Amino acid sequence: MPWPDRVIGLRAHGKSGRHSFDSKTAFTRENNMTLVVAHASPGICFMVGDTLLSHAHFQLEGDIGPVNGEFHSLKIQILSGELAVAFAGNFDAAYSAVTALKLEILNDPTIDSVAWLASKKLANMDFFVLKNEQKKQLFVIENGEVRQASNAHIGDGEEWTRLLQLKQAYKGALERHTIDENGRTVRSDPISPEEQEFSVISDAMEALSRDRVGRKQPTVGAISGCVIRIVDARISRQLEYLQDAMVSHFPWEPAGGFTLLASNEPSRGVGIFFRVGRKGFIMPVGGKPPCVASTAETLPAFIEDARVRFGMKLTGGIWADPG
Repeated sequence: MPWPDRVIGLRAHGKSGRHSFDSKTAFTRENNMTLVVAHASPGICFMVGDTLLSHAHFQLEGDIGPVNGEFHSLKIQILSGELAVAFAGNFDAAYSAVTALKLEILNDPTIDSVAWLASKKLANMDFFVLKNEQKKQLFVIENGEVRQASNAHIGDGEEWTRLLQLKQAYKGALERHTIDENGRTVRSDPISPEEQEFSVISDAMEALSRDRVGRKQPTVGAISGCVIRIVDARISRQLEYLQDAMVSHFPWEPAGGFTLLASNEPSRGVGIFFRVGRKGFIMPVGGKPPCVASTAETLPAFIEDARVRFGMKLTGGIWADPG
């Protein structure tokens, strides 16, 4: 079955599914400011990626980004519940192509997104096109050439090697239980090897985004480890951005933590809000700029800011601020 948001707090022993992820990276590391991993099979399709744009070969001198001097963006863009596109390489050209494709689809929903992107024959960038239709399909576009894959990655090959080193065995729940209103278990389903791999890849990508010790200019990163995960959701059957939340574990900062909120309709995107510091960032699909800082000082105000400015309906982990 399609995979819902990850189960938090349940642990069990088990082995993750074995998958071989391939890539034919055709451009230099200077342009590789990305790592996106994707999978498509009859039971599940997903993508997991970072958000970092700034690095030694990209950031302009004296240009300070909105997130501690860095720039971030959604490199995985959900264009509809049945279609998502991810990119690696030359950001300006790739992002412009995806936003143009979004407009083309609005004008003609029957357009062949794979053929449209391939026809541009864009150099120094790769694309994923993930189709969540009757058949789940993953297409890789490299220098105008198209191939279909079940498992693949695009972006920095060195960072992919590091991610593989950070992967750990699956330790989550082995079964999913459906409980009725009386608290009785009415159904139990096993967590498939592909679902386990989704969890394993997500955890490894988070670890990679935080692994900056001794690395002056990492090309893969995310705001506080908030990597972007999309999947065909179990209930809606549509491609959705997943949510996340982190609470403080420090007694001297009990009200710390952050929440990664997702908007899956009507306007898609994500938002990250920090409880301490009252700081938030909004990344709308096709946004210009791709990431904006919010001046909202409370979580409800942040959610409203995203609604007013971008039409987003952010949902996810929330908290009640003291009155």
